[in-house]
Amino acid sequence: MLTVAEAKRWAGFFTARNTVLLLAAALVAFLAAVPILFLLWGSFKEAGTTLVADLTLRHLTLRNFLQAYSDPKIIGYLGNTLIFAAGAMAISLFFGSSIAFLVERTNTPFRNIIYGLMFIPLVMPSMVKAIAWIFLLSPNAGLLNKLWLSLGFSAPLFNAYSWPAMWWVEGLSLSPMTFFMLGAAFRGMDPALEEAAYTAGGTKTITFYRITLKLMTPALAAVALLMFVRGIEGLDVPLIMGSAQGMMVYATQIYSALKLSVPPNYGEAFVLSIGLIVLASIGLFYYQSILTRSERYATVTGKGYRPRLINLGKWRPWAGAFIFFFLFMAIILPFLVTLWTSLLPYYEAPSRESLGRLTLMNYTGLLDNPLFLLSVKNTALMSGVVSVGGMLLATIISWIVLRLKPKGARLLDSLAFLPFTIPSVALGFSFLVFFLYLRSIIPIYDTIWIMVLAYTIAFLPIATRFTNTGVVQIHKELEDAAASSGASFFAILRRIIVPLLIPSLVAGGLSILILTVRLFSIAGILYNPDTIVLSVFVFNLWHNGSFPELSALAIVMILFLLIVVIISRKLAQHRTMIAEAKNVPN
Repeated sequence: MLTVAEAKRWAGFFTARNTVLLLAAALVAFLAAVPILFLLWGSFKEAGTTLVADLTLRHLTLRNFLQAYSDPKIIGYLGNTLIFAAGAMAISLFFGSSIAFLVERTNTPFRNIIYGLMFIPLVMPSMVKAIAWIFLLSPNAGLLNKLWLSLGFSAPLFNAYSWPAMWWVEGLSLSPMTFFMLGAAFRGMDPALEEAAYTAGGTKTITFYRITLKLMTPALAAVALLMFVRGIEGLDVPLIMGSAQGMMVYATQIYSALKLSVPPNYGEAFVLSIGLIVLASIGLFYYQSILTRSERYATVTGKGYRPRLINLGKWRPWAGAFIFFFLFMAIILPFLVTLWTSLLPYYEAPSRESLGRLTLMNYTGLLDNPLFLLSVKNTALMSGVVSVGGMLLATIISWIVLRLKPKGARLLDSLAFLPFTIPSVALGFSFLVFFLYLRSIIPIYDTIWIMVLAYTIAFLPIATRFTNTGVVQIHKELEDAAASSGASFFAILRRIIVPLLIPSLVAGGLSILILTVRLFSIAGILYNPDTIVLSVFVFNLWHNGSFPELSALAIVMILFLLIVVIISRKLAQHRTMIAEAKNVPN
């Protein structure tokens, strides 16, 4: 029995702050770590065509691993995964780093608007890009191949169902992320060493290779590893462009084992999900190692400096042409071919005859399709709850970690970042297993809410990056003044912290809304006919060969997300990199 002193001590412990900390830590641990433990545990259970996810010692076996890794195809899946990730990483690093250098360190034309334009490729879902490039590169009906054959050649030039085509599409999708990450590094680099090299007689080319490139080595290596990890977990592009030709990667095989195999092969899905997590974790481990050793390359000090722009001279128009080439390939060409297909009763290359068949019936047909209306309703509900709920949860976590700093704060921050190390297809499967087992206690299995929770946790690392930045910028004296005036914990949170965080919350929430609408992999694992969302509807139309209807839906999604991006820029302009770019002299 507790003594009076012990009771008071325990009562003092359960203050509002500590209670919020415990609840936040418990919720994040429950949703981020526990499903992965279930996934790991399930890989050692007898599975096959049924799920046995209980936490007893019964049915433990290595059969799933033995069956999976005794199959030579698994080695092929591993090789394909690494090949796909490496190719996509190389393409994204080439375009992203080149454009970042040109925009931040040279006098390339239109520097002030390129940051805004680089957001646009992020709007177009990867699945839609893959489908658009199939329309362009298909050996038999691709627009670019038809143009090539019209010049008198006898064989098509491109093949949409090949590794180079898959590298190209995934690399274009990852390039904007590479650009934004490396742009900040180029912008913050002290040019003193470069100027010293110029003074010593070094040319621009020699200075770039022997000074600039070496100083950027940690950033380039870190971003390359991060893009490699993103390529490892890629599902949309390999599923659309590779699976039909047998070019299976871990992510597509997991999806196939769960959704396309009859009956589902849960044992293989368990083992491949664990393998995918291991691959991603290894890449992120080296990514973190590079970041921790990057101090030796630091050039930004307390001494003031101004970035020196390199005069490209006669190469300036070519630099602008290179950036336009990327934007044309990443935005304009896929959008135009998707728009063209959406206006035809069936896909065909542009011609004088096809102009007479242009119609809006694919758009009007969407309104008559009950699945479209259901997917819009589910997507609106899911993305709205994920963006609002995710940012509120991130606000509490950031405030605890950065302001309260109690014991265990670093653990809470690590738990919030944990989903970043988990490929989304594996995360979706872990939620499937976890809430299937808990369906009698938490009855959200096979509902929209399991998808809401999965997306919220998947994007929690991104949400906390926004809120961490906002909380750091709020001086603690505002909270101290409110506390000294008698304000409670929740009053300070409601009346000071949240209002001052509005720009960060809006920018982060709209970013998460965009990502939720775009991302297919989690919804592709967790949906059922009643919880279908737009990304799944796009894939189903593709699977059924309804290309014009699919294109119309894609155009609607792109325009909607583009409007969201514009609103996001207007509401949080002074807290984004776009605002910073506008202040850099041309």
